[in-house]
Amino acid sequence: MSTDAALRLAQLGVPTEFHADIGARRPPRFHTLTHLTIILFSIALAVAAIATWSRYVDVAGREAARSANALLYDSDIGAESLGLLFAMLLAGGWLCGSITWRRGSENARNGWAVDLIHEPAKNKAVTDWTWRAMINRHTCGAASAGEFLDRLGAGIVRDLRFAFFAMLGLTAALGLMFPAHISFATDSAVTDRPVLPFSRGLVDPIPNAMTVVTGCPVLPKEGNTLVYRLRFADGTDANIGAWQPLSGSRIAALAIISARLPAGISRESFSNPIGSEPLAADCIKAYGGDENGIAKLFQLLRPSESEMKALDGRL
Repeated sequence: MSTDAALRLAQLGVPTEFHADIGARRPPRFHTLTHLTIILFSIALAVAAIATWSRYVDVAGREAARSANALLYDSDIGAESLGLLFAMLLAGGWLCGSITWRRGSENARNGWAVDLIHEPAKNKAVTDWTWRAMINRHTCGAASAGEFLDRLGAGIVRDLRFAFFAMLGLTAALGLMFPAHISFATDSAVTDRPVLPFSRGLVDPIPNAMTVVTGCPVLPKEGNTLVYRLRFADGTDANIGAWQPLSGSRIAALAIISARLPAGISRESFSNPIGSEPLAADCIKAYGGDENGIAKLFQLLRPSESEMKALDGRL
């Protein structure tokens, strides 16, 4: 065993009497491929879970909008999607670890020995702290190097299982606090409700809107963004301009809702801290399309004289 290997095992807290046995072990066949498979399987499981959840939420939003004869709808996968992502990554590691680890298997022991001795290229402090914690937690009382490696492997698999179920609990908590929700707008009300029955939904009648904020900026992340934000008396707001039409044109749907707004409603132009133009020519052309569509969009947004002047020659 090399001096570097002995030094690393000592740094991780491996008992000195096990160094020679652990250092003499060689990687099992396909060891690197097994690691790669575990990583890829965990990622694939997480991506599949998020894609399935996103699809479910979108379909739920569309079906809810259809049943309400809505004009526009939207959906948000919620904070629980983040918990679901990490839960599936942990599940992949737990399942693969359960399959590859076997008590008394020399291949499993050799794999853990090689992983212990391997010097990480990145995040060494975190990796070494984790190894030391696992060794302290799971290997006390080991009488031989083989038993030490068996206990270490079994303990790591148990920890992954515990972490998976803990993350599921956290995901449920996130779902209670920041749930996935669906929203839709009819010609009489804007409805927002959770996908799962964790809390009650909100219904804001269109005539209760206090302010409408309009614009068509080009935002750094979102790009062309149609803003038609309704603010209600109860403090809620909804940018229905960014929602999808159930059928037909988004501008036509917004025009129907606009006709139901109370007379004398307060109107504001879109503004943000980064100074995006409230009306950008590229955004107007993207949503308006031809000359007739742009005219309808202007009728909906009701730009000021100064905003129209700023667009002269750019459309």
